[in-house]
Amino acid sequence: MRRPLGDGWSIELSGPWTLEHTTDGVTTWRVPGRTMLVAPGDQWRCADGADITASLDVALPPDPTGKVAEGGRDGVGHRAAWLYRQNGDAKYTLYGYNFIGAMYLETVFISADTTDLAWAFDAWRSVTRSVT
Repeated sequence: MRRPLGDGWSIELSGPWTLEHTTDGVTTWRVPGRTMLVAPGDQWRCADGADITASLDVALPPDPTGKVAEGGRDGVGHRAAWLYRQNGDAKYTLYGYNFIGAMYLETVFISADTTDLAWAFDAWRSVTRSVT
């Protein structure tokens, strides 16, 4: 089901996701075993994809398990994601960014099931933005 995220952004999420709350501009969505945090941004501090990716490398936690950068579609200029595996309650976290020029949407996907990363990557890639 396509769910609105605000400011024209939307995402495809399967299952009974519940919008829990918004605190300091970050919206939390949950379904059993999974959490998604959404934080829309107005303008990134850098203007091109390479500068944005380098800036995120510095801003995000060190030592990601993997990084992905790719061209966008459906109104998104490009996408970038950082995957982290942890011990404890959250087994992995995927920080996903979708950019249109210097405007962006940050999505953070958290799950305890390390055997099912596909849902997080699929959801991140499903983000679109439409301006009416």
